[in-house]
Amino acid sequence: MRGMASCLMGWMMLAGSPSSAEPRGEVDRDREELLPLAVVTCPVGAFQTTYTPPLRDTPQDVRIQGAGGFSNCYTLLGEDVRSTSSAADFVKRGASCSDLLEIVPVTNQLTWNTGEVSTFRLTQGAVRADGPLFVLVQTGTVLSGKFEGATVVMNVTFTSTDLDACRSPEGLRGMSATQTLVLTRVL
Repeated sequence: MRGMASCLMGWMMLAGSPSSAEPRGEVDRDREELLPLAVVTCPVGAFQTTYTPPLRDTPQDVRIQGAGGFSNCYTLLGEDVRSTSSAADFVKRGASCSDLLEIVPVTNQLTWNTGEVSTFRLTQGAVRADGPLFVLVQTGTVLSGKFEGATVVMNVTFTSTDLDACRSPEGLRGMSATQTLVLTRVL
């Protein structure tokens, strides 16, 4: 909510800037140039991931499959986008439940409803486990494609995470998450 308020405040400040007929000082111009303005905000998202075989505390090779996306997206700059989708399917050697708490960079792609793709690199900045909730905050940059150069902030909340399953014979079979996405660019 605070991020959306900052975004809207930046948009209002930019839209309400003085006309070119009014004198402006260098300080005002410098401050305007540093205002972050949201390119895209996607407040609704979901992600599902599965582990085959299930994750355990003991390292093993695991196939990780996931799919998700965002909806209800809105833009303040550029072409209008409404939703995205993404998918992952890879084998991780020596994977275990402790990997869930590691801070590692990942490269991912989002395909927008326009058919365009954004490739971005994210680093997990914060991890918090609270009962069945497992929260990640990931930040990074759009490396190529649509919105290239924009800063990415993703908040991912895994809602059905039973980390105790890691110690059970069945293991952790998968996780479901809700997520939000904000892309910003400094003008």
